[in-house]
Amino acid sequence: MNTPIRRMTLLAAALAVLAAPNGAVAETARKAGHVIIIGVDGMSPDGVRNAETPIMHDMMARGSWSLHARGVMPTTSGANWASIIDGAGPEQHGVTSNDWQVGEFNFPTSVTGSGGYFPSIFQVLTDQYPEWEIGSIYHWEGFGNLYDHRFVDYDIHGPTEDETAALAEAYIKSKKPQFLFVHLDLVDHAGHEYGWGTPQYNQAVAKADTLIGQIRQATVEAGIADDTVILITSDHGGVGKGHGGETMAELEIPWIVSGKAIKPGVELDLPINTFDTAATAAWLLGADIPYAWIGRPVRPIERGEAMPVQAYRSSSFYASPVILPEGDGNAPSGGLFVDRTAQMSIRNPNDVGEVRYTLDSSVPTAQSPLFTAPVAITRNTIVRASLFIDGVAASPPATGQFRIVDTHGQARGVRYSVYLLPESPVRLPDFARLEPAATGTTYEMALDGVTLPREDAVAVVFEGELEIATAGAYTFSLASDDGSKLYVDGKTVVDNDGDHGVITKAGSVELQPGKHPIRVEWFNGGGGAWLGAYYEGPGVPRQFIDPNRLSPR
Repeated sequence: MNTPIRRMTLLAAALAVLAAPNGAVAETARKAGHVIIIGVDGMSPDGVRNAETPIMHDMMARGSWSLHARGVMPTTSGANWASIIDGAGPEQHGVTSNDWQVGEFNFPTSVTGSGGYFPSIFQVLTDQYPEWEIGSIYHWEGFGNLYDHRFVDYDIHGPTEDETAALAEAYIKSKKPQFLFVHLDLVDHAGHEYGWGTPQYNQAVAKADTLIGQIRQATVEAGIADDTVILITSDHGGVGKGHGGETMAELEIPWIVSGKAIKPGVELDLPINTFDTAATAAWLLGADIPYAWIGRPVRPIERGEAMPVQAYRSSSFYASPVILPEGDGNAPSGGLFVDRTAQMSIRNPNDVGEVRYTLDSSVPTAQSPLFTAPVAITRNTIVRASLFIDGVAASPPATGQFRIVDTHGQARGVRYSVYLLPESPVRLPDFARLEPAATGTTYEMALDGVTLPREDAVAVVFEGELEIATAGAYTFSLASDDGSKLYVDGKTVVDNDGDHGVITKAGSVELQPGKHPIRVEWFNGGGGAWLGAYYEGPGVPRQFIDPNRLSPR
């Protein structure tokens, strides 16, 4: 059924035909008659690697792919799905959170699409080809807030992942759409409930793989498989039970393209951004890409297309070395060792190259020591390790933080108090009005040493004294999910409050030698939970606040 907007675009298209030379609309040569994007919410590259994913691996064998594509910041669903369909980032389309609603925004879109929305792939295709069949089928209702529905012929929310896939199958068979976007939400649910990388998470990825196979089979039964390109991608990964932070585990996403027009079995050593997805779909369909989009087509996926000459390699094409003991979630490799020496080892997850490392927090160079055997760590040490191939750094450096605590004759650590909060808090409470549900001592201002009575709607206050050896400016940082604050000498130094994934905020203060009262407040409303307290100053590189300099008040 044609909406008023669709009738207007039909008129515009007719005028364009009349105005064009020889009565033809200029267009890029089409590479495919149909493009289907299947977006799996929360599916990390590790999920594709580690889960049972025969369909996606078959598509990788038959197509071109990268497990190092990147989303946008913040690593939230709303910001990233909007970037995928809009061909631009949040600074252009304005969607910065899952709460975004058209007409209710912090800043307007950079260009006017329709109805207050940035021009999406749905609008771009409908404007240029108003007679085409365009569909959007989505499992997460929030996806439907991101675009003007008047540019979509078939627009429906599937209440479950199975129903969403079934709706897509039926639509493909009946309408053979030129463009279809399918959103599946089950993997993100598993990540938030059980944690990214858990067996339950991998089971959800395996289920998504099966649903992708069913949708792919529908193109066969519809008779359009040979003229269809299917693109599989995601919005973000995750760490622990959350996302929204600034780690590679949250930022990197899979990007898999398969079809007769696509080069088979090619791992793309290219920088690919999530907003390139819409541009690639438009290019495959022969549509003109609007200037307002900052995404670009990933042209080397096409058969016969040469790879570009690159002066600079993709930094994550090779995996970073793994420093052992390996970190878990947001916790870096290394760890806390009380009254004992640590053994540091390094594993190269690649089939090529050599690993070089440093023990002074500096970035390794070709002249740094070559790792050949475990190293004994006897004091606080920041280890960095990089992969080198032919003498050139080929991976981002990995970091490990080893904290060696000496308790002999010393009172170490801080006191903590745990508080239970009303359901779904969004900010730190007024702790003066609350009674603690539990108290204790721990060596660091971190959650590892604290037993929480529950995961959600809970808060912790850490209090102690920090000994400063050298006068000067000290910068304190808090990385937390959800909110946190840090006080020194009773004054707020870091304010990282609010309901959010793991983000880091910092503040500085001048300190004299001696002991200074220090306090850290943290809360978790729901989902992922993490707290890291860091400092740096004269002669002190950025690191976890040294537990050897913390003592209970």
